[in-house]
Amino acid sequence: MLDRTDVEALACPEDIAHLAFKTESLSDHDVALIGVQRTKNISAPSRKAYMDGDTAPLMQEVATRRDDILNGALLEIGCEYQTVKSYLEAEGIKPKSLIDIGCGHALPDLFFQRDFKPRFTLVDIEHTDDQYHGWADSGSGYASLAAAKALLHANGAAKTKVATLNPIKEPGKLSGLSADMVISFYSCGFHYPVDDYADLMVQTLENGGVVCLDLRKHYLRSRPAPLARVLDAGKVSQLYRYPRSFRVMVQG
Repeated sequence: MLDRTDVEALACPEDIAHLAFKTESLSDHDVALIGVQRTKNISAPSRKAYMDGDTAPLMQEVATRRDDILNGALLEIGCEYQTVKSYLEAEGIKPKSLIDIGCGHALPDLFFQRDFKPRFTLVDIEHTDDQYHGWADSGSGYASLAAAKALLHANGAAKTKVATLNPIKEPGKLSGLSADMVISFYSCGFHYPVDDYADLMVQTLENGGVVCLDLRKHYLRSRPAPLARVLDAGKVSQLYRYPRSFRVMVQG
């Protein structure tokens, strides 16, 4: 199984530059939030100050290192995406619709747009007062759905093919969602349990779709009932392992 070193070798900065993703629609505040999610691309003092409630150091860093932060985040995501793309290609899967739970600013979706051009449903609770990078019973938000949607539009996704949903503001709409593929990268299953989305994931798998998640090792080992429902609904493949988690693909 691939480990972090293997995954990080799957793409290089030149590969990301060649893709020429358009990121001008992202504000400096958006880039700061991306840095908070992909922390290796911002300085430790900026991150600590942000987590303590002082945003000024991080915003100053974004003003001088915006491209470095974005390109670093895209490189991380691009390397991880290659494992997903390889699996889909090997299985002959071409998702026509995709739900991204905890989408953040939709950076992973840029790669799906390039390769598959699916219909997107972006799901996120957006920015919240809770700030953590560990495990909790519910998620914290570091995102803007409007910014995520605009980014996909700027990179070729038709306006009719990108929908957004904040499940806190519109909880009733979650049950009406469906897609060929559900993803949640470093969100559902990594920072909080799958419970609220288990029905959607199981339905996707029962309809022959796929679900791709980053799962904390302790969560996968404990295998609580909602997670077991999802994993038991399809064939499970582990794409790679990091020190704290596995990226898992479940195929219905």
